[in-house]
Amino acid sequence: MLLRIKNRIKENYAILACWTMLFFALWLQVIPDTGSLTEATLYPFLTLLSVFPITTYLSETLLPKAIRQKAAGTFVLQFLGFSILAGMVRFFYLYLFAFLEGRGVFPLSEYFNIKAPAYYLLVSIPTGIAINLCICGVRFFQENLKLKKALVEYQLRTLQHQVTPHFMFNVLNHIHILMQTDVALASDLLIKYSEILRYQLYNGDKQNVTLEQDVQFLKDFIAVEEIRWEDKLTVSCSWKIADPKKEIPALLFITFIENTFKHVSKSDFEKGYIHINFEQTDNTISFYVENSKSTLPVKKKNTGGVGLKNIKERLEILYFGKYDLSVEETDRVYQTKLVIQL
Repeated sequence: MLLRIKNRIKENYAILACWTMLFFALWLQVIPDTGSLTEATLYPFLTLLSVFPITTYLSETLLPKAIRQKAAGTFVLQFLGFSILAGMVRFFYLYLFAFLEGRGVFPLSEYFNIKAPAYYLLVSIPTGIAINLCICGVRFFQENLKLKKALVEYQLRTLQHQVTPHFMFNVLNHIHILMQTDVALASDLLIKYSEILRYQLYNGDKQNVTLEQDVQFLKDFIAVEEIRWEDKLTVSCSWKIADPKKEIPALLFITFIENTFKHVSKSDFEKGYIHINFEQTDNTISFYVENSKSTLPVKKKNTGGVGLKNIKERLEILYFGKYDLSVEETDRVYQTKLVIQL
């Protein structure tokens, strides 16, 4: 609730600046032609005070509704109608102050010397248009930013949830296979996987987690895979973290490690290796993964690459222009290097 109020105050800074600018624009029109500072100040103040509810209803109620319903044509008509109404308000105050000058309340001035009422009514309408255009322009910009922010948050959550089912499918498939050959190991594996799934359940939907939490999740995953593949793999890891409490998006690195264990060479006669290096210094994260590839011919599947595609999309949204991802592949080695500026 407090955050919503603070955001609302920040949004209204620009609106307040617009009203202030409009006030001085009217004030500067009046002050050269009148001998009364009070009159020159009172006229724009009362005019804008009366126009305020008209413009506010147009910009805060009708404009967002038109954006949601994509009713641009309807809003244009509403805008013109409310602008004419705001212009008539200005015309009313022109007449009011001309009347007050005629009664001697204020000294006579050229500005309020209305000789052709129809002309003054006509020129008052552009004033209404200018006021509404100014305020509605700012509101439209703010609404557009809100929509973009909502879209980005939706994309991030969608991409994160695309990772989670894929990972869970692999987990269950691994346990199912082990249940046929080694129940004790499958049970131990299930317990370790529960920690991993608990992390995904409670942290996967969070916008940010600490490096300490996410790295521990990666370590748990690697430990499970080491148990699963036993002596068919050699895994070496290096973790250097300067600030464990620094926050990063959840589940940002798991796809790379999943792919590494998926594609590394692993068999009784072809022992593979995986090198993982994770380093964080100040506002930079360097993540390097290398794995050996099988020398045996492997039939490629057309369904692969979804996880890597998703993580690239997430990086584009989260760290556009602040990351460098390079993937190199040879006949024997697959290397991935990711550098992120936080």
